[in-house]
Amino acid sequence: MLKSTHKAPPPLPAGWTEHRAPTGHLYYYNSSTKQSTYTRPQNAVPEPVAPPPAISQPTYTPETLPPFSSTPYGPAGFGPGSAHSDPSQSTRGRGGFRGGRGYHDKGRRGPEDRPKKKHAIPNCGPWLLIQTKLGRRFVHNPETNESFWKFPEDVLKGVTEFDRLEREKKERRERGEPEEPPKEQSPKPQTAPGDLNATAEQGEEARERAYDDDEYEEVEVTDSEGEEGQPSKRTRTESVGAEDQPLEFTEEDMEYQLAAMGEDYGLDPGEYGEVAEEDWEEGAEGLPLTEADAEALFRDLLDDYQINPFTPWENIIEEGRIIEDTRYTAPANMKARREIFANWTRDRIQLVREQKAKQQKADPRIKYLEFLQEHATPKLYWPEFKRKYRKEPEMKDTQLGDKDREKFYRDHISRLKQPESTRKADLSTLLKSVPLDLLHRSSSLEALPTAIITDIRYIGLAPKVRDPLIEAYLSTLPPAPEVQRSAEEIEELDRKRAEREKREKALADREKRVEEEKRRQRGDLLRGKHLLREGEAEVEEAMRVNKDGLRSYMEVDETRNEEQKQSQ
Repeated sequence: MLKSTHKAPPPLPAGWTEHRAPTGHLYYYNSSTKQSTYTRPQNAVPEPVAPPPAISQPTYTPETLPPFSSTPYGPAGFGPGSAHSDPSQSTRGRGGFRGGRGYHDKGRRGPEDRPKKKHAIPNCGPWLLIQTKLGRRFVHNPETNESFWKFPEDVLKGVTEFDRLEREKKERRERGEPEEPPKEQSPKPQTAPGDLNATAEQGEEARERAYDDDEYEEVEVTDSEGEEGQPSKRTRTESVGAEDQPLEFTEEDMEYQLAAMGEDYGLDPGEYGEVAEEDWEEGAEGLPLTEADAEALFRDLLDDYQINPFTPWENIIEEGRIIEDTRYTAPANMKARREIFANWTRDRIQLVREQKAKQQKADPRIKYLEFLQEHATPKLYWPEFKRKYRKEPEMKDTQLGDKDREKFYRDHISRLKQPESTRKADLSTLLKSVPLDLLHRSSSLEALPTAIITDIRYIGLAPKVRDPLIEAYLSTLPPAPEVQRSAEEIEELDRKRAEREKREKALADREKRVEEEKRRQRGDLLRGKHLLREGEAEVEEAMRVNKDGLRSYMEVDETRNEEQKQSQ
């Protein structure tokens, strides 16, 4: 039989007990020192640990932000505006009744950022500069209970001055110069009425020193500690009073603050709330966009991007060039886009075939060179090639002599034996030799000039290598030069340009209406979330019963009993 090699762990020291957290981890708790740890204690006398303060500083989470604050999370009220937290809430996790996540989601949470230090900003009271655990900074106003990641202009100068003082202090420390000793905070003396001004100045200095020295620390607390009435997980080394309560925002305040933020960031009215109907300009809904306009816009898109009509639709979508254009959304859905593309390719292919037929009829070399590119090979001599393909129409064309066909064949075979780099250079030389009026940026691969497609250098490369080179060269060319047009042609061009501008304006108006509707929906969603958080906060406040609340209930019951005895 196999003998187990498992060794039982040594017994726990006196006062320590073993527990299992909801996450499955084992932790150990000392009831005498109120200390908890994940490391198994050894048989040694544990050093007594002072219990943490009973007052915790709540922090803002994404669920407990002030209404429409510009900071994702920050301290929930510094200085006099902070309130005492209820120790009984420590077992709810950090989300509590506000929809947050508890211990069971701890493994899925990312790193959380929390305020760590706060500093008074020079000449910008009562603004404070808050530094978080992750090194980020924001400013906080304890009087208005506002926090901003983006520093206001009047506060930015003070923050710049504070950074300068910190840099000088760091440089003195690096040079080894002694730093200015911090002023000790003396206990509050008994003052006479005549010394009120001096006392007020001392109190202001003491509060500034308290802000500078205040830090947040991590305290590891388990669920069992929360049941025994221990403070919550986040505590402060020094607590402050709770004379003032946080400001209460009404719906009018929220709308005003949201409008002010929208103006600061240059947003349209529809982005931070609904706009009254009387505020809309007449005709602001724009021009209607019909199905014919949508089809014409999509066709213009395909023409402008010079899409190859022989390319499958799936390859065009996978390439993704046309998707970023706003005209891509003119058709209602993907089925409509595919149908428009099919009709467009059918028309373009028909047009290309007609142009090629005209070119081939005017110059028989075009058709013969295409035939050579497809069938010519260095393995066949000219007599063998001629005998093998003697029945093909290209070999029977009387417009091209037999000597010319033989010359083209021998030149093409000798060029195929050259390196590909040489053939690419020859093609580049050919493209540069064509004048701008024949080859320009608007030219396409399907309608190249005759001077190019009748040259032996054009068929010296395979189409998969040649076409990308030509497209890259066309993209570097300037537009076609202006040519003399007749009055009818100018009138037709102006008419097409006006129709296209009208379609594009209708599309822009539709996009604007859609964007405004999205902004209004986002505003409704934000307001709904805020109202929901307010309701959850009211429910949480109603369910919170601490010692003061129990004492008040007991006093009410005693008063009622005394009244009943007196009435009897």
